[in-house]
Amino acid sequence: MTLTTSNFLTASLGIAIGAYLAPLLTTTPILSNLNLPFPFFSSPSPPPYTCPPHNYTTTLISLSPLLIHITNFIHPSESTHLINLSQPLLTPSPQHGSAATPQTRTSWSAPLPDSDPITQCILLRASSFLGTLLSPGRDEIGPSQIVRYLPGQKFDPHTDWFPQPRVDDADIESGRRRMYNRIATIFAVLQANHTGGGETWFPKVEAITPQERWEGGERIWRLHEEGGLAFKAVAGNALFWVNIGQDGAGDQRTVHAGLPVQGGTKYGMNIWPRVFFGPDA
Repeated sequence: MTLTTSNFLTASLGIAIGAYLAPLLTTTPILSNLNLPFPFFSSPSPPPYTCPPHNYTTTLISLSPLLIHITNFIHPSESTHLINLSQPLLTPSPQHGSAATPQTRTSWSAPLPDSDPITQCILLRASSFLGTLLSPGRDEIGPSQIVRYLPGQKFDPHTDWFPQPRVDDADIESGRRRMYNRIATIFAVLQANHTGGGETWFPKVEAITPQERWEGGERIWRLHEEGGLAFKAVAGNALFWVNIGQDGAGDQRTVHAGLPVQGGTKYGMNIWPRVFFGPDA
């Protein structure tokens, strides 16, 4: 077939018009509302996030109060995600208790969104670790919190349990008659690039048999010079302890402190499982 000048111009004009209108056809609201198929311009939705298998090891430190050291509880990729997620959310950490002052707790912190899939995976892991500690249908793993310590920042000796059980804000709004306390704590280290300090110190906790632990030339925990045990902040590792006794009273021996950080930054994650009381619990 012989291509005439007229045919050539017509074909060229058609190609040019098609190239000009193609972007408009895929971006015009009216046409896009028709749900027309444009497979080469669209991308499929990502599949739902699946919690990967994750292994950790535990070491029994104290029986009374119960204190357990957990190695590799948090994966490095999880830590990176949570730290990035928290950046626009961080504010000065809240103060609790009659003796609390702005100098008592100088870190910054933020609640982690319950809808975040990485947070959900870690909370599921924590729930599995807790075993039968929480009553199904009554107790809850509770919200989690990220905390950041810059050089010089600290949290003086304190307990995580409340002298008087508290009422959740959602229960106040709904009129549900129940109160809660923090039956236990899991504190996980997300980042520890500081040059010193930053230990978690339990002044009233003693090891079952007095000893320290070294790994790879580093002392993971030590006998503190003022008594008790001090645990080095190691990214991925965690501590678990029980705050409330079987009589429902808070255990004063679980008092602990976040010692001042030196020359760097420390990030941690707090998980406070809740046990509920009351007629609607």
